[in-house]
Amino acid sequence: QTRSQSGYADGSGTLKLALKLATIAAVILAGVLLFRHLDSAEAARETPETLEIQLMTSLPIIWGEGASLGDILSDDTPPYPIYSYWQKRYKIEPVDSFENLQKSETDIVILAQPRAMAPADLADIDAWVRGGGRAIVMTDPALVWPSELPLGDNRRPLISGLLSPLLSHWGLELVVLEDMERAFVELDFGDLKIATAGVGAFRPLAAKTSARADCQFSSGNILADCKVGKGRAILIADADFLHENMWITDPLWQTEKRSQAMLMVDQMVRDLTEEEG
Repeated sequence: QTRSQSGYADGSGTLKLALKLATIAAVILAGVLLFRHLDSAEAARETPETLEIQLMTSLPIIWGEGASLGDILSDDTPPYPIYSYWQKRYKIEPVDSFENLQKSETDIVILAQPRAMAPADLADIDAWVRGGGRAIVMTDPALVWPSELPLGDNRRPLISGLLSPLLSHWGLELVVLEDMERAFVELDFGDLKIATAGVGAFRPLAAKTSARADCQFSSGNILADCKVGKGRAILIADADFLHENMWITDPLWQTEKRSQAMLMVDQMVRDLTEEEG
């Protein structure tokens, strides 16, 4: 079998993610419950639109895939549903550097499969979190996000997370789960069921250092909740769950055009911003 540019084992190269999800039986990962119960009703509660979020990502969720500067300026490239939802719910700003993070009034940083970060940016995000900042990190070791761009095109989303320097500084390693590199799965978060593919896991490193984060892990180590200095980061070893093709079997998406994946991110945001309330 050959792999298409979308990363799937189909000879034609045209098989879509939605069809794969519909025809391959999901592997159920039961009990992937984060550190408090993720409740769909709780996650749906209103969050102040003044909450400021900085987003760094290689995923084409903001302007679509392959958008030119002209497309962006003419507003002809609608964002993906997940980003449209975030725009309505939060004061979110896409960034390609964290050089001004310390001086900003940012409440949360989201890293969603970001491109390779400069050493200065890695140092900035680490220092910001240690000083009391809050971060959500989505880093995927086996991304299967569909793309029409040719292999090698730097506009394609990264197929593997490149946050190893930051993770190792926090005492973690991102690994691919055995036999799960291309498997479609359903993650069970209590009331929230998240369909995705190619999930990884976080493995604690043996070395003990003063910079090491204090982390708790979900079953399967797919999620990590880490105290980093005075701050906190919630990490998930997946990013494909942000693609709307993963939501085709989600009854909430079918009826309300609001997915359980959206609510899961909302709950992570709420956990981080209300933990001291």
